[in-house]
Amino acid sequence: MQIFFGQLVNGLTIGSTYALVALGIVLIFSVLDVLSIAQGQIFIASAYAGFVWFYNHVSQDLVLCGAVVVITSLVIGVVAERLAVRPALHGGHRATLITTVGLGLILSNGVQILAGPEAQPVPNDAVTVTLFRISGVDITPIAVMSVLVLIVGFGALKYFTEKTRMGALVRAVAEDSETAASMGANVRLIRSATFAAGCMMAGMAAVLLSLKYGNLTPGLGANFSLTALTAAIIGGANRIEGAVIVSFGLGIVETMTTAYLGADYTMLVQFSLFFLILLALPEGIFRRNYRRAG
Repeated sequence: MQIFFGQLVNGLTIGSTYALVALGIVLIFSVLDVLSIAQGQIFIASAYAGFVWFYNHVSQDLVLCGAVVVITSLVIGVVAERLAVRPALHGGHRATLITTVGLGLILSNGVQILAGPEAQPVPNDAVTVTLFRISGVDITPIAVMSVLVLIVGFGALKYFTEKTRMGALVRAVAEDSETAASMGANVRLIRSATFAAGCMMAGMAAVLLSLKYGNLTPGLGANFSLTALTAAIIGGANRIEGAVIVSFGLGIVETMTTAYLGADYTMLVQFSLFFLILLALPEGIFRRNYRRAG
């Protein structure tokens, strides 16, 4: 029972970081109609910028390093939207899929060339100490932080999109960009800001997961991207609530599989579930009628 509860806590922690990236994917898809495949690579490039380059050459303050990670992800998002996404929008899903895949390859290979393929340590002693114990399971600061950051991020996103004027403009662009433009909305700016915000969520997840694991490898981004993308699709690609729920589910499945079957079976179990769910529900579990007019 202690093993089960411990893996449940780990699953919720990892699921929180999956959910942050999945929220960014859903946000980008809802507004730009672009399924960004590069979120995991943006995640890893930002993590290396903060916890490897900045830590080793500028400052060893972990708060500053975390801020650099988030800012880097935001900057990458702005540049990527302008250079890789916007020019391909007229080509539809195929074109943007190819450009985001290409962006991911550039980032992951760039990280490997600059930093090497070896694992890079991330100092995490301060956030992996035991805060308290429940049923013999250690609860650490990073576990609490992961859940809290997700709750705050999810709440902020819901409030912004549903309660603010700018959020109304974002929803208008998502529903019908041509009509929104005719009413004075700056569609290009909104799309750019939305893509950057989605990438910033990947940067927030990068801070949390880097501190949890205590090391980084260039290949971590691709694996993380696949799982977060899976959560976004299974949850219904335009449902942020669905993305969060499925992310927690995948996180728990991952940790339970690792504990009881072994790490070698993790991806097999996850993507088998993905395959079976999409066979039964091609539009995702929490699908809804969704129409894009422009």
